[in-house]
Amino acid sequence: MWLLAVLLVTGLTQPLSAQTNFPSSGSNLFPGTLFGNQPNVFAEDGRIKVLVLGLNPFGLTESASEQIGLILQKNLNNTGHFAVVGPRELAAAFEQSEPDLVDCREIACGVEAGKRLNADQVLVSTIHLEEQVFVLNARLINTFNNNTAYEEELRFTDENMDEQLFSLVNNMSRNSIRIGKVLSTSVRGMVISLGARHGLRIGDHLVVYKQDDPASPLPEDVAPEQRKNIGIVKTINVNENTSDAIVIYKLEEPQADHYVKTYLEPTRQIELVENTRRELDTNIRLASKVLPLQLAPVLLADTERRRWDQELAYAEAQKTRWFYTAAIAGGITVYLLYQGDTSNDFQQIMLYSAIGVTGYSVYRGFQYRGEVNDLKVKGRSRGYVDLDWNILPQPGGASLLLTAKF
Repeated sequence: MWLLAVLLVTGLTQPLSAQTNFPSSGSNLFPGTLFGNQPNVFAEDGRIKVLVLGLNPFGLTESASEQIGLILQKNLNNTGHFAVVGPRELAAAFEQSEPDLVDCREIACGVEAGKRLNADQVLVSTIHLEEQVFVLNARLINTFNNNTAYEEELRFTDENMDEQLFSLVNNMSRNSIRIGKVLSTSVRGMVISLGARHGLRIGDHLVVYKQDDPASPLPEDVAPEQRKNIGIVKTINVNENTSDAIVIYKLEEPQADHYVKTYLEPTRQIELVENTRRELDTNIRLASKVLPLQLAPVLLADTERRRWDQELAYAEAQKTRWFYTAAIAGGITVYLLYQGDTSNDFQQIMLYSAIGVTGYSVYRGFQYRGEVNDLKVKGRSRGYVDLDWNILPQPGGASLLLTAKF
């Protein structure tokens, strides 16, 4: 506790170093390049490449937030699942060419920096104090589609910081996809390049897929990578770095150099396998392209249109119901006024009840009629109008009549 107190009050002049693959100085710091003069800072070893941005602190010193960020970065690196690049490597990569990206801590610039550095994901985090409790919000963003891969809010104190940060990183790892290769196949099954060190256990299910060439060749800089799922396998023996698996469902025979993928988190693993099984059953590729399809606006519009249709249909039904009720109650009122015995107490109660029901029904009917009109105006402004056309014969020809329907 005393160490963190010193950090919060005064800060450290020499921050602790995180585990990275890069030296702290030297003229030839980044030998590879991307995007012309951008450095290739990630190891190309099959791990998920994560760019860790500096923490956004609120109520903490820069030194304290930097130390917590370094602990988080170190834990990510120690999973063996992620290839990690932190704020220091980010600063060294862009200090000459892109100074605006050097101290990047937000999603927008983080995703831009991640794309430039060829990162798969970007970790964006904020931290603040609430009555001596640290509140850390960590969010993993996929750089290829800007979707959130995982998000968690963590509360901890300086006593259980290491334990809680380790738990957070473990959750990130379990909710991130594992990708391996088929090393060999036989009549009894196959050997894959994922094992116990990658978190696999006996009974885990994996999806087998292969890389597909695009049907329509595109220029190299925009050609999308395509994947075709071909089967589902189950592990029957797990070694340190490899596993034996049997095929439980297939569209075609898996071959060496095909790929496998899965999640360690049971819910996501089941979801992946169920979606793949549905795809294989119908022989329709549900999501084959790595590059995202721009479907969100269409889906959103369709959802809004369906919700509007339901609201309009309900309001129309309620308007009709209340006006019918008013008509029936009004008829009973007229009958009791002219044919009933007003000296009879029971008929007087019936008369007053009928008058009350008539008035309330009329009120509700007009209320729903106003709601129907408002919904039609709303639908008209959003283009929710179906056109009905009819050809009307005219002397010497015909005319086309278009009618807007809701």
